[in-house]
Amino acid sequence: MSILRLADQKITDPYPGVRQRTAAGAETGATQLRVFDAVIQPGAAVPYHVHSNTEATYFVVEGDLAAVVDDHQVDLSAGDLVLAPPGVGHGFTNNGNTPARIVTMFPHTDPVTTHMEPDDAPAGGDLPPYVVFRNDLQPWTPWERCTRYDMMNQERGALSTAFSELVSQPGSMAPPHYHPETEEAMYCIAGSFVAMYGGEEIPLDAGDMFVAEAGVRHTVFNASNEVAVLLPLHPTVVPVRELVDWTPKTALPA
Repeated sequence: MSILRLADQKITDPYPGVRQRTAAGAETGATQLRVFDAVIQPGAAVPYHVHSNTEATYFVVEGDLAAVVDDHQVDLSAGDLVLAPPGVGHGFTNNGNTPARIVTMFPHTDPVTTHMEPDDAPAGGDLPPYVVFRNDLQPWTPWERCTRYDMMNQERGALSTAFSELVSQPGSMAPPHYHPETEEAMYCIAGSFVAMYGGEEIPLDAGDMFVAEAGVRHTVFNASNEVAVLLPLHPTVVPVRELVDWTPKTALPA
């Protein structure tokens, strides 16, 4: 099991004005993915670069960013997402007056990064399908008291990434399950949940990361009286899921 508390996550400064936490990776026990949570200060940037061996997904949690993706220039706000396929250049700049926060997910524990210069002339034409704006998404209800946004999957060009956001009302519980082939990362970005791992119930607060290995029973539920938000992250476009019977000991709000 890999549960990494916010206070225990390694902090680095990969670029001037960019502070990054490692929420999941090989050093935390993950075997199939890596997750960063970065704050980009006003005027700072993540320079244009490529990953030769993996795709990368970037989800804007807070603030606004100017992005260049495969030489397309695009403005991103909270709730927007872009995926960069392997070998596709991308970079981000905070041109605003407030910090921006971005969560990065790789379906690989050791992404190779090469910095490069974008073309002088911006790309024309339509944006690629892997640039996703929150306002264009249709949320749906996967189970009672939960709203889900499917941000990235194979329909949008992903090769090995499924990235969603769950907005969980008090009393909401995801069906207990396991994935026989892949691990799943569950990253709490707001509020608090209770995570179930192999039958054990564990508090999961904002900034905490929970990674369940392949074959391990798990779920999350909102036992608080406030809305909570979770990012379920899968290193595959179609996670195989097997449901299991389990009832929480922690009382749920009515």
